[in-house]
Amino acid sequence: MGSYFSSTPSASSSAKRPMHVLIAGGGIVGLTIAQGCRENGIPYTLFERDTEGSRSQGWALTLHWCLDALERTIGPERAAKLPSAVVDRTLKEDAGNFLFLNAETAETKYKIPPSKRRLRLHRQKLRSVLAEGIDVQEGKKLTRVEEIDGGVRAHFADGTFADGTILIGADGNNSNVRKHLLPDDYALTPLTVHLVGVIRHFTADQGEAVRQLDPLLFQALHPKTGNYLWYSIQEVNEEADGRVNFDALVIISWIMKDPVKDAIPKTNRERIAMMKERASNYAEPLRSIVMDIPDDLDFTTPLRLGDFPCRDWDNKGGRVTLAGDSAHAMTMYRGEGANHGILDAALLVDQLKRMHKGEIEQKAAIDEYEGEMRPRTHTAVLKSRAAALVAHEWDQVTDDSPVIGARVAPVTAFKSPFA
Repeated sequence: MGSYFSSTPSASSSAKRPMHVLIAGGGIVGLTIAQGCRENGIPYTLFERDTEGSRSQGWALTLHWCLDALERTIGPERAAKLPSAVVDRTLKEDAGNFLFLNAETAETKYKIPPSKRRLRLHRQKLRSVLAEGIDVQEGKKLTRVEEIDGGVRAHFADGTFADGTILIGADGNNSNVRKHLLPDDYALTPLTVHLVGVIRHFTADQGEAVRQLDPLLFQALHPKTGNYLWYSIQEVNEEADGRVNFDALVIISWIMKDPVKDAIPKTNRERIAMMKERASNYAEPLRSIVMDIPDDLDFTTPLRLGDFPCRDWDNKGGRVTLAGDSAHAMTMYRGEGANHGILDAALLVDQLKRMHKGEIEQKAAIDEYEGEMRPRTHTAVLKSRAAALVAHEWDQVTDDSPVIGARVAPVTAFKSPFA
């Protein structure tokens, strides 16, 4: 057995431990928390289940109302590098609109201008920016959490453990830290929405008509079939003649009504064939977005969607808490999951700073953090769930529906109650 952090005095002592933050999960939220600790001289260790070679690229993400909170947390040096992670450097920050199209005609049903600030970011490039200066302990799958005298111990699958004064679970949808806090109530709520997503390449010729619709992203729904399309840029490459080729995420989703007919196929080739079948009556250029996916593409992402409305848990005297998807996994249909997760990280760092300065006791700090986060994100999860369902019902896609309605930034995104 080994320990990455073993404070003095030992676990059997009743004397107070020096503050040390354990972060489970090296994704966007965990790295933001780690950067906040690094910026403020708070001792921390970050543990990530995967290793660099085994981690998938992940889908690009859109950040909007969380940007101020992100920048103040990670500090000016890293904040200045965020533009280097955008998916398309040929565009201005606010380029593009929010489009919802009729897939049968390719006509626009809704066109909403972007928010004042919006960055569409390549997930792995963003992760690289946030990982600068952070010692990520990779290959550390959390298996067990133990409360010890004055702190907490995290056990890992390789037989090692780490001791600290607080453990933050930022370990994703299927969080093992959540399992510790809610052993009988940790599972995602399964939804009836199924999807298959692929990342495919567009040549300059293939992409020209698509980019005329919108250069970054759009969604579409066929009114008669309920087959939904999501399209978004992953990465753009400039060519010598000024044109661009690019990779884009293409998703087809549907409501599971028949457990046999609507089941997700088992092989990549069968999944791509299903995507094409469901998009066969789309109008151009939407139809070609799907039909031109190579039949032999070697990677597809099948998902049976689920979510986790944030709920109460015992934070073990402030020693264990959650952030991001670990606390409130939500569907993608409102594009707010990452924004809420980053706001969690920023507000939690605000509390860690106060704890480090001796301005507040740990339990009070974590209770306050959770007291703000729970109602904010519980509502967000349910809105995203409703949006996922409405997005497949043409008659329900209206101005004030959850899939179209305004994304109102939480007040705490711009003014922290803890700073």
